Amino acid sequence: MKIKFLSRLSKVFNLPSILFLGLIFRLVNLNQSLWLDEAAQAIESARPLPQQLNIVSDFHPPLYHLVLHFWMLGGLSEIWLRLPSVIFGILSIFFLYRIAEILFDSKFASIAALFLAISPFHIWYSQEARPYMLFVLLSLVSTYFLLVEKWVIYTLEIILLLYSLYFAPFLLFGHFIYILIFRRKSLMRLIKSFIIASFTFLPWLPYFINQIHLGIGGGFAGWTNVVSVSWLKLLPLTLAKFAFGHGTLADKVLYGFIIFPEIIVFLISCYYLSKKESGRILLTLFSFSLLPALVISIFLPVAAPQRMIFLLPFFLLIIAAGIRGLTKFQRAIFLLIVLFTSLGGIYQYYTDPYTQREEWRQAVSYVERNATKNSVALFVFPTPFAPFLWYQKGSVEGIGIAPKFIIRDSDIAKMNNQITGKNRIFLFQYLTGLTDKENTTGKDLSNQGYNLATTKDFPGVGFIYRYDKR
Repeated sequence: MKIKFLSRLSKVFNLPSILFLGLIFRLVNLNQSLWLDEAAQAIESARPLPQQLNIVSDFHPPLYHLVLHFWMLGGLSEIWLRLPSVIFGILSIFFLYRIAEILFDSKFASIAALFLAISPFHIWYSQEARPYMLFVLLSLVSTYFLLVEKWVIYTLEIILLLYSLYFAPFLLFGHFIYILIFRRKSLMRLIKSFIIASFTFLPWLPYFINQIHLGIGGGFAGWTNVVSVSWLKLLPLTLAKFAFGHGTLADKVLYGFIIFPEIIVFLISCYYLSKKESGRILLTLFSFSLLPALVISIFLPVAAPQRMIFLLPFFLLIIAAGIRGLTKFQRAIFLLIVLFTSLGGIYQYYTDPYTQREEWRQAVSYVERNATKNSVALFVFPTPFAPFLWYQKGSVEGIGIAPKFIIRDSDIAKMNNQITGKNRIFLFQYLTGLTDKENTTGKDLSNQGYNLATTKDFPGVGFIYRYDKR
């Protein structure tokens, strides 16, 4: 009965149908506005080719910048910019299936691929014009060629991996431990691949060092908490995102009630997998890629769930393969738990604007529709934010009024000179919880003879305050 149950399931959800299902889920809402990081990425990748390596302010290697640079020759719409990530996402489903076939069989491979196809976290980043899904794909491709021991292709893949995201060494540590424990005869071949890949990374090393220096000294109070999480929260938050996706619920008890069963399923699956070699191989690849990230996050605040997404396919494969020791009824319960959690996360993502991306396109359109001849948009930041620069049509000037990130009296004085003669001002709330906690800017505008006329809220962007001259 156990085998028949899985056979029927794998026939209904064969690989082509799973890939098609995954594609459909990833095309829905693909035309959302670009949010802050995506707009910054688009602006950087739109520059001339000689400037594509000048990405010191973006703590990522250059591979995705180059990929998007050439891709943008075909168009600049949100859908077009995100299509590479959609493609990477679909290909990652395929390679997870191939890995599962090697470690287990096609039945469990179909279940794992289905789980990834409907994973809300994977769907989100398959629609993100950023390097994360490229890294997921390369992580799976390199793992596949490691398992089949195609060393030339594996070496090429890990070179690309190193140039896609700086979390690559964490995955490679998992590869090393796998070879050390299960395939020790191949250890020297793996080391040779690592040495070759390391030498190819040397030309980028000076750029990497500059990025580290800027990252250490270029932030401001509170920014670390925005771009990373503490090491204590990293593991539980990552597992929660793996289960439910990018969103969350205001009711934390309900949120915990939804995600907790899948985490329990994951832990039970880990127990069953530990009894057989194929399961121990999978657990080794997952746990020893996770461990160094947890350790590093204690000393450097660089870890966040989206940077751990390369482990999501292994997380779902553990659940899919872990059910093989269960009865038909127990398997059905496990499947229903994963399906319920995933579809709940997808539903929230599709229907809740505050779970979707920041509505900068709508916000900039609102400003330009309501601007007068003498209007200005103010940002309590060194420069106008990237989405404003991307979407503006030039009818409204944008000014950054906090060159050191935190607003100061001298910045207010300079701002007052810049707004002389302006009869309408649009003040963006975005990140002012960090840069202007006391609303110094708004208070000064009132003192300068401006009335707060209207306030408009845009999900993700926050409030835009329109001040009119009295």
